[in-house]
Amino acid sequence: MVKVWVADERTSADAARVAGAPRREFWEEQIRMKAHTKLSRAVAAILSAHAAQAVYAAETESETAASGALQEVIVTAERRSESIQNVPITVQAFTPEVLSQLHVTTFDDAVKYMPNVTTSSLGPGQSNVYMRGLATPGGAIQGSGVVGPFPNVAVYLDDQSGQLPGRNLDIYAADLERIEVLEGPQGTLFGAGAEAGVLRYITNKPKLNVTDGNVNGGYASTAHGDPSSNIDATINLPLIQDKLAVRGVIYNDTRGGYINNIPASFSRLPTDRVVVNYFGG
Repeated sequence: MVKVWVADERTSADAARVAGAPRREFWEEQIRMKAHTKLSRAVAAILSAHAAQAVYAAETESETAASGALQEVIVTAERRSESIQNVPITVQAFTPEVLSQLHVTTFDDAVKYMPNVTTSSLGPGQSNVYMRGLATPGGAIQGSGVVGPFPNVAVYLDDQSGQLPGRNLDIYAADLERIEVLEGPQGTLFGAGAEAGVLRYITNKPKLNVTDGNVNGGYASTAHGDPSSNIDATINLPLIQDKLAVRGVIYNDTRGGYINNIPASFSRLPTDRVVVNYFGG
C-alpha cells in the first residue's frame, strides 16, 4: 500500500509538471509576443514621427526658399539688358532697395561696400577712383584744357561719360535705378579711361501715363558739432498720353561741421607777467 501511494504521488506530481509545462510555455510565448508587439509599435511610432518631421521640414524649407528667393537683377554691363548671373565679367550691382537699406546717398557711402574699389578724396567732387589697386601715373597729362592725371576708372551717368582729368564726378544717389561696378578693362565698350573698370550710375527713366512722386529726408546730429540734414523729392508727370513724360529730381544735402572756424587771433601783453590771447569767432 505504501509503495503504491508513493508511486501514485510521484505520478501525480510528474503529471502536474507535464500538464503545466505547456501552459507556462504558452503564457511565456504570449508575454514575449506582447512585448515584441509593443516594441514594434513604439519603433513604428518613432519612425512615423521622424517621417512626419522630415516631410514638414522639407515643406518648410521649400516655402522658405520660395518666399526668400533672390530677385533677378538686370544689368546693361555689355550694352544690352541681361541677368547679372549671365554676364561673363565681374559685376557688382546696387538696387534701389539695397541703396536705401545701406543709407547710401553719395559715392563715399557706396564705396564702403565695394570690395575692390578705393578712393582718394581731394574735396567735394574731386574723388579719384581706383579699382584692383590700379592707379593713374603721377605725371601730368594735358586734356580738355586741364592739366592733371587722367583717371583709369570711367564714371558714367546713364550713357554720358563723366570722368575728367584729375577728378571724377561725385553724383548724389537720388532716384537711381541701380549702381553698376564693372571691374577689369572695359575700353571696348566704354572707351578711354576704363583700363581698370567702370562705375555706372543708372537713373530711373520717366514713366508714360503714370503720375507719382516721393519725398525722402533725414536728420543727424554730431556731438559738439552742427546738425546734418538731407532731403530729396522725385516727381513723374505724363505730358502726352502714350508719348511723352517728364521726371524731375531735386535734393539738398547739408553736412554739419564739427571743427570751429576761427577767423583771427591776436595776443596782448598788458604787463610783463600777463599774456592775453584773443580769438575771433
